[in-house]
Amino acid sequence: MAKEYYDLLGVSENASQDEIKKAYRKKAKKYHPDSNGDDADEEKFKKINKAYDVLSDKDKRKKYDQYGKQGVEGHAGRGQRQAASNFQDLFEEIFGGGSRRQSRGQDMKINTTISLGEAYNGVEKTVKVSRNSQCEACNGSGAEGGNTETCPECNGEGRVREVERSIFGRRQVVKECSRCSGRGEIPEKDCSDCGGEGVREVEETITFDIPAGVQDGQRLRLEGKGHENREGRSGDLYVFITVEAHESLERRGSDLYTVKKIGVGDAALGCEVTVDRPEKQISVDVPSGTQPGQVLRVKGKGMPERFGSGDLYVKIDVEIPESLEEDEKEVFEEFRKKPESSKSFFESVKDFI
Repeated sequence: MAKEYYDLLGVSENASQDEIKKAYRKKAKKYHPDSNGDDADEEKFKKINKAYDVLSDKDKRKKYDQYGKQGVEGHAGRGQRQAASNFQDLFEEIFGGGSRRQSRGQDMKINTTISLGEAYNGVEKTVKVSRNSQCEACNGSGAEGGNTETCPECNGEGRVREVERSIFGRRQVVKECSRCSGRGEIPEKDCSDCGGEGVREVEETITFDIPAGVQDGQRLRLEGKGHENREGRSGDLYVFITVEAHESLERRGSDLYTVKKIGVGDAALGCEVTVDRPEKQISVDVPSGTQPGQVLRVKGKGMPERFGSGDLYVKIDVEIPESLEEDEKEVFEEFRKKPESSKSFFESVKDFI
């Protein structure tokens, strides 16, 4: 078994992930240049990072134990990329990470409500939004006439060094300059149009398509329709969809459910009923002998989906009359006298009717 990486961290070959993580924290603090000054062993620090990168990942560690360094060099699969991400998270947790300039404007979120019919067919929506847009007067510089000067806080570098306290003691970190927001320049005089912000709030009308079959709560992304930053780069606009409830239809995924009331005779003899759908009503055949609570499935008559459509389910509610005419009573009296059989109630009623 290869031992070099274990020795670098000062742990045994059977060390747990918690033990490896604790050992790395201790070694990294000891040899990091920001924590140890000019005398820090930079080469040692690099080796410690490499050792943790391998031993903190299950797959890499297994290959290292079997084949040594050759087993973990030259491969950049999914597991390795995930391990690198985890390593970066821990590294920044210990030593901090400088912020980066905003590469684009902030994303925006809006809500819109549509009917089930609009969700069925798809719909074009037009909305008004208030968003930040690059100031045309100063071209985003925030300076009147575009006149700027070197930021005195960072001397034009856009970054400043600060000393912070952490669980490992004092450490030096590099951060974006808060005075100039990383640009290295500040306005000689603030722009009178945007007040030095570099952006202005504007109202815009946006038109977009909501696809057929959209689900309640689904999110649509409109690229580049969010806030614009002072460099003129826009974030995205996210539209959250609410689909209104229908008075007679219940939606479950791509399927639709409804309840239809029919009389005893219709249940016994069979009938045709009209059922609501988001687009238009359709006729559904109810077979003879249909039982109370029976559900009829109509294929392909639900909501549209990527590969076809869902189904429509019709639950039959048989209404029992509260009062009967004399001739109706006679029919049921005759039925009551009929000997019990394996046939259902409505099959028997059908025989009498």
